[in-house]
Amino acid sequence: MARLPAVHVTTDDLADLAVDALIVPVFRGAIEAPGTDQALRALGLEEIPRDHGFRGKLGEVLHLAAPGQPWGRVTLVGLGRLDQLSDETLRRAAGSAIRAVRERAATVATTLVLVDPSDAAIRAVAEGALLGAYRYDEVRTDPPPIALTDVTLLVPSSLADRASGLVDRALVHARAQLVAADLVSAPPNRLGPVEVADRARELLPDAIDVEVWDEDRLGEEGCGGLLAVGRGSARPPRLVRLRYSPADPVASVALVGKGITFDTGGISLKRPSNIMDSMKGDMGGAAAVLAVFTALAELEVPVEVRGELCLAENMPGADAQRPSDVITIRDGQTVEVMNTDAEGRLVMADGLALSAEADVDAIVDVATLTGAAFRAIGKRATAVFSNDDDLLRQLLDASVLAGEATWHLPLWEDLRENLESDVADLDNIGRGDEAGATMAGLFLREFVDGTPWAHLDIAGPFWQDEDRYHLSRHGTGVSVRTLLRWLESTTG
Repeated sequence: MARLPAVHVTTDDLADLAVDALIVPVFRGAIEAPGTDQALRALGLEEIPRDHGFRGKLGEVLHLAAPGQPWGRVTLVGLGRLDQLSDETLRRAAGSAIRAVRERAATVATTLVLVDPSDAAIRAVAEGALLGAYRYDEVRTDPPPIALTDVTLLVPSSLADRASGLVDRALVHARAQLVAADLVSAPPNRLGPVEVADRARELLPDAIDVEVWDEDRLGEEGCGGLLAVGRGSARPPRLVRLRYSPADPVASVALVGKGITFDTGGISLKRPSNIMDSMKGDMGGAAAVLAVFTALAELEVPVEVRGELCLAENMPGADAQRPSDVITIRDGQTVEVMNTDAEGRLVMADGLALSAEADVDAIVDVATLTGAAFRAIGKRATAVFSNDDDLLRQLLDASVLAGEATWHLPLWEDLRENLESDVADLDNIGRGDEAGATMAGLFLREFVDGTPWAHLDIAGPFWQDEDRYHLSRHGTGVSVRTLLRWLESTTG
């Protein structure tokens, strides 16, 4: 993973900070924020400079020379409208500003926390700064250097100790998210099912038990979904089983991640072909679950957490599954495969069935599952489905704290009949009524055996084509911080 800068807090005066860049916020309409006035006056400016490229819109930046000052330069960053200030706008502003200076400034200080010195805001600014410093460079032979090594947050003196603890926690969350971002962005020829399993062993601390089922074990255990999807590839499927067991856990949960390391659609070849490059990230759910496990012990999460990484490559090889094949899932249910590009739910079915057998208190799955989800709510939000209102509320609350937009979509009971097959227990896509995201959710629900369960469909926000605020282009690592916030808040 890319090196991240150290993040510190200080109560020093601005004039005493010798840094390469000082980041100060500005509200839209040239309204000053705390810290802005002192910086501008030091530069001999009576008002905030404005031009066609800088009006204080969220994420906009303007660099100003700072001759005679201890700062190499001053970078103004837009916060947007004052009446729309939130933790998320602070996170986005911090990420935008850090992204704008990371190649040229080794040391940076910012007054962003002074705008709102609450616990949530301190964490948001620290997370934004850390995520904004990231760039995926793993396979470049000569990447442009990132100079940034140190970020200092100015905080009120009364909050110094508390702020340090909040920053430390933000670092753990951001670092975990970037584990997932790295995995999603990795080239598919370098990261198949076996390689993801190897990464799990390398990345996870000793506190996590790791067990890997190969294709022979999958056959012995009746995991027909994973075996069927992996049949078309020369790279065999894997199931990576994870377990975190704290002393005296207050609850037990299972996380299940879809891990299609590349998705051609199989024989039902994916169209249009120009979207195929992002299908290296069709393992974004498994990446998120793996990333969560990297942080559990450090955060001292009081919950026993099981993980199932359902890994396969979906290729149209000579032995690939065919439309109208019938396969048998781990729990014995049979599925007629009517579309081989609806493969994620087949591998997830095995993982969900295993989780249900473990008799946990709740199951949450994460998957880049349906284009229907982002056609419904856009590519910047996660769709969530659940059979349990309390679990749903917990996850929605956690997503707000994490700043990861999440929206509840329904599991219409009337649509369940569309999953009925003429020859098997279930049809993997459902017939009639469209509602592709809901049909996928209803299919997954069949394998949880009544356990409280939620399904996060991240097919939209797992990937972005351009840098945006605190998130880098390509893999975003979405849902990692939401899941960590949820697990941290679980009290049984």
